[in-house]
Amino acid sequence: MNEETTLRIRGMVCDRCVKVVRRDLEALGIPVRQTRLGLVTVGGGLSPEQLALVRSMLESEGFSLLNDKKAALLQGVKDFINGLVESGELAERSLRLSDRLAERFGVDYPTLSALFSSTEGITLEKYAISQRLDQVRELLVYTDQPVADIAYRTGFSTVQHLTNQFKRETGLTPAFYRRIRREKERLQHATV
Repeated sequence: MNEETTLRIRGMVCDRCVKVVRRDLEALGIPVRQTRLGLVTVGGGLSPEQLALVRSMLESEGFSLLNDKKAALLQGVKDFINGLVESGELAERSLRLSDRLAERFGVDYPTLSALFSSTEGITLEKYAISQRLDQVRELLVYTDQPVADIAYRTGFSTVQHLTNQFKRETGLTPAFYRRIRREKERLQHATV
């Protein structure tokens, strides 16, 4: 018999998370068949003892095991959005985020959005914008990419749209934010 178990995991937001979870599960002697954001497929069933070990390992790494289908769906939505943001796929504008989510999860966007808002206390749109702006901050600090390229990569329609959203959240423009970070780095290197 070729039994598989799928584990839904909260907190897997990047490729490094996928690698850490896979490594740790294999270290527990659990045969991992597939690992991706928020989901791990393992060979065979897991005993209650193994499940407790997995839960403990995940919590020690800052993750958690999801049991509830609604929670799993919401975590899947978050992981999907984070994956799109991290991969730069938001630059492809052939499908809107709402269409991508509805297609991926088989739930119409208004229903998904209402469920997300009632459970998370933030709208799905604001969550997506927040994740995109986190990526913008990271790119501003750690790359020399022009702001126009960053806006495109993170799915903002124009530099002005990015600037307005960024300023609303941080109180600063992207260019000013980059200058502040560069000045801090210069000062840190000068004192070392």
